[in-house]
Amino acid sequence: MTSSVSRDPSPFRSAVLHGGASVLAFSIAFGAAAGAITVFGNADAAGPKVQLALFSPEIDTEPELNPRLRGDERVLTIANAEVDVEDPILGNEPSLGVDYRDGRSVANAAPSQDMSNQSIVRINGHTVRPGQSLSEVRAQDVERSTPSAPIAEMQASLDDNAPFSKYAAPFQNVDGKPTVSIIVGGLGINRTRTLAAIEGLPKEVTLSFAPTTTNLSSWVRRAREAGHEVLIELPMEAYDYGRAGPNANTLRVSADRSTNLRRLNAVLSQTEGYAGVINFQGDRFVTDAAAAAPIVEALKSKGVALFQDGNVQGSVLTEVASDKNAFFGAAITAIDARPEADEIEKQLLLLEAEALDSGASLGTAMPFPITVDLLGEWINRLEQKGIVLAPASYYARQSGTSGQIRVAELDPRG
Repeated sequence: MTSSVSRDPSPFRSAVLHGGASVLAFSIAFGAAAGAITVFGNADAAGPKVQLALFSPEIDTEPELNPRLRGDERVLTIANAEVDVEDPILGNEPSLGVDYRDGRSVANAAPSQDMSNQSIVRINGHTVRPGQSLSEVRAQDVERSTPSAPIAEMQASLDDNAPFSKYAAPFQNVDGKPTVSIIVGGLGINRTRTLAAIEGLPKEVTLSFAPTTTNLSSWVRRAREAGHEVLIELPMEAYDYGRAGPNANTLRVSADRSTNLRRLNAVLSQTEGYAGVINFQGDRFVTDAAAAAPIVEALKSKGVALFQDGNVQGSVLTEVASDKNAFFGAAITAIDARPEADEIEKQLLLLEAEALDSGASLGTAMPFPITVDLLGEWINRLEQKGIVLAPASYYARQSGTSGQIRVAELDPRG
C-alpha cells in the first residue's frame, strides 16, 4: 500500500533560492544600466575635472621681493641684468629690471620720467651709462678695485706665514666685475651634509667648521684639497646663553680680558689651515665694544681675518675692526634663515643687487640640502649677470676700498 506524506519546504533551501533569484535580478539590472551608460554616456563627465592655468593673463599685485632691508634709504638697482632666456632652469625669466626703494619692489610701478637706465649697456662685463665711454668705465673699475692706503698697509703688515696670507684662497678679479661671496657654515657636525658642501659646491665658496668637529684637522684638510677656503667658528655669547649647552670656550661679555683671550687661543690652536674665524651665535657679545675690542686686536696680531654672519643685529664689530685696521667682512644676510626655496631665492637676489650696487656682497648659509641645491643652480647663472663668485677673503680685502662696501643693517627675521 502506497502512501504520500506532505512536507513543508526546507527553510535553508528557500533562503538559497530566494537569495539566488535576488542576485540574478540585481545583476541583470546592473548590467543593463552599465550597458546604457557605455552606449549613451559622456566619457568626459566620468570623473572630477580640474582646470589648470599655466600662465596668468594679468598680475594684479607687485612681486614680493622684500630684501629685508631695515632703515636703509639707498636705492638698489639691478640695471639691465643679463639673463639667458633659454636657461633650462629659469625658462623665460625677465631681465630682473627691479628697483628697490625702502625695501619694496617697484617693478610694476608707473614708468619714470628718467629713462637713463633704459640706455645702460654692458660691454665686456662693464656697465656703461649714457655719456660714459668704455675707457672711463674701465678706469673707474680699476680705481675701485685698487686697495686704499689702510688696506695696503694692512696687507704689507701681514707676515707671509700669517694664516690670512698663507691660507686665503687665491683669487683675481682682473676685469673689476661685481663679486658675491658665500660662507657655508655649521660643517663637521653632520658627515653627509659636510661632504655635500665640500664636493657639491664650487671651490670659490668658503666653508666654516664648528670647533667641536670630530677630526677637525682632517675635515679642514679635505676641504682645502678640494680648493675651498676655510674658516673656524668662534663661539660667542648669545642672549639665551646657557640654554643649549654652551661651548666651554664661548667668549662672554662678563668674562675678563685674559679669560676671553685664553678661550680664543684654545679655539685657534685646535687646527691649522684656516684663513679666518666667523662668529658662532654671539648676538650678545658682538654688541659690546669693550668685550669685542681685545678679540679683534688679538686676531689682527695673529694675522687671522674675522667674519660676521648674517644673523646678528646691532653689531659693533664693523666699527671695532675698522678702528683696529683688521681684516673683516660682515655678511648682509643669512640666505637660509628660513630654509624655504622662495625665501632663499629672495636673499640670493638681494646679494646680486648689493654686488651690482656696491661692487661686492657677502652672505652666509647652512648646509641644508635645499640650500646646497639652490646655491649650485644660482652660482651657475651668475656669469650671465656679469657677477663673479669670490672667496670670502676677497670680500674682506675689498671692504676697505674707496667706500666700496656699504653694509646695510638687516633684520634676519624679516
